[in-house]
Amino acid sequence: MYGLSFSALARDYKAVNLGQGFPDFPSPPFVKEALARVAASSDVAVNQYTRSQGHPRLVTALGKLYTKLMKREIDPLSEILVTGGAYESLYCSFQGLIDPGDEVILIEPFFDCYQPQIAVAGGVPKFIPLRAKENATSTKDWILDKEELESAFSEKTRIIVINTPHNPVGKIFSLEELQFIADLCKNTM
Repeated sequence: MYGLSFSALARDYKAVNLGQGFPDFPSPPFVKEALARVAASSDVAVNQYTRSQGHPRLVTALGKLYTKLMKREIDPLSEILVTGGAYESLYCSFQGLIDPGDEVILIEPFFDCYQPQIAVAGGVPKFIPLRAKENATSTKDWILDKEELESAFSEKTRIIVINTPHNPVGKIFSLEELQFIADLCKNTM
């Protein structure tokens, strides 16, 4: 409902859409050429479903990358899941982690699909706003009130959704903020 209203207003006022991507450039030639090669291939394997967790070559490459980044061995076949975008990934996560009545802390503003996906899973969203300091000039000027956040946690809290950089504000949470959130999570277990 709200998305349709905002889209109409954005059209009427010629606003820049910072929502879902609407590329205004053609696909790169190498992408078109690769797609043409696959479409013209006589290899029947290119017309088959891959494993639902992601193509083995892709998850193996990701496993090697994340083994280096995480400084621990990552088993690509059991520890990596590739999805068809953020919506599917979030939906699967909420469905797998939320039982009816579980509470999910959302930091406002938030990505538009969180609230309905939480509701479908039977969860109860609890909203904690990021607040801009007076005369804010940077994403660092968006503050998460620690007392307000702490008061949102309860025995029913199952998830807190954190993204850094924050979407849509762009705030990068500091190590101190992330440690505070981690400590709250540990203390409510």
